[in-house]
Amino acid sequence: MSGTTHLTGVVERAANGPVLRTDGGGSWELDNTRQVRRFIGSRVEVVGERSGFNGFACNQIWPAGQPRPTAFKLRLEFLLAAAFVAYGLYATVGGVVSALG
Repeated sequence: MSGTTHLTGVVERAANGPVLRTDGGGSWELDNTRQVRRFIGSRVEVVGERSGFNGFACNQIWPAGQPRPTAFKLRLEFLLAAAFVAYGLYATVGGVVSALG
């Protein structure tokens, strides 16, 4: 199943990793990341995608009742494009310098 989902609940420690207990009584297994683990025992809001029957891949997590933080994600495609452009400029400048010298 795809699509972004917004959930609110309490993050608890379980045998298989962190679990989000939602207000409606649902239970979602969360990614076992440092970002999620630091909220164990806290009431949070989570945005992400369902994964399997009761799995939830978190894109963002923050304390409930607070404004959603702005997400900063460095996209790999942009990073690679910038690296190719930088290398092209470096090669061009190097070629001009060696031709003048």
